[in-house]
Amino acid sequence: MKKNRIFLQVVIGIAIIALLLYRIGIYDVISALKKTIPLYFILACLSYIILNIILATRLRYLLARQGHAVKFQTVFLSHMGGMMIGDLTPGRSGYFLTPPILKKNTGIPITDGMACIFAPQAIEFILKVSGAFLAIIYISTLSGISKDLLISAAIGAAILLIVGILMLIISWKDENVSLNFLGKIPFFRKFVDNILPFKERSVGIKGSIKAILLMTMIGWVFAALHWFYLGKALGIELPYFVFFLLHPLLTILMFVPLTPAGFGIMETAVTIVLALFGVPQATAVAFSILMRASIILVDLLGLKTILSSLRDL
Repeated sequence: MKKNRIFLQVVIGIAIIALLLYRIGIYDVISALKKTIPLYFILACLSYIILNIILATRLRYLLARQGHAVKFQTVFLSHMGGMMIGDLTPGRSGYFLTPPILKKNTGIPITDGMACIFAPQAIEFILKVSGAFLAIIYISTLSGISKDLLISAAIGAAILLIVGILMLIISWKDENVSLNFLGKIPFFRKFVDNILPFKERSVGIKGSIKAILLMTMIGWVFAALHWFYLGKALGIELPYFVFFLLHPLLTILMFVPLTPAGFGIMETAVTIVLALFGVPQATAVAFSILMRASIILVDLLGLKTILSSLRDL
């Protein structure tokens, strides 16, 4: 049953991409891709690598706060392994397999690793929503913008905000509050007995919220730079701050659990939104393809780590 569901999600993603290419014109998209400037594409990949170095640094810092001294290379490769699994799973949920990978490579208990990922991810969701709402406000000033599009984007951002807040409640709120909450949700009931060790470790990093916010914001700078250089690679002359705002708004769609990492859904949204800024549709589709390709290419750094951890996962 699970394999059938995954297969269906992959098919849906491919169907969305196929329809997008059909409507825009596959040859026009190929023509736009041929104009890619390699230097800017390399700079985009380097920016994405730096983003992941910052995220791995955040993870290593939080592990150290729990008393786990781990080499940066080990944490980085474990993080990249989680990122690669996230590329292949709905809602990028596969990234939460990073703790088992860490346990395999370092012996760190899964509860400790999850505590260092769960709450920071919640904070990242909340920051993404803040950026998304700023982007919605900015886009609303453009001429010809559809109100339905803005409403849909706002609803999606609100849902992610709720998810982020609930994750923080589970991580940092009083045990009775979160346990009672989880006990009412069918899927999570079976985890209630095991939540206390996780909460004990998670509360231990609550005092690091300033460091988490700082490193997450620095990561946002390089995430936007990743998109900015992809735009330059295709001749898209939009200022950096536009990509800084669009990145959190559009990457929210990677967490839609309909296809693996929002495959097809985010590409369609990127095409629609960039068109609002006067970017030709074929170029916008080419941008979304380069964006996805650069992410997968860099995340392949975690392939060896995944292969060595398959049995444990």
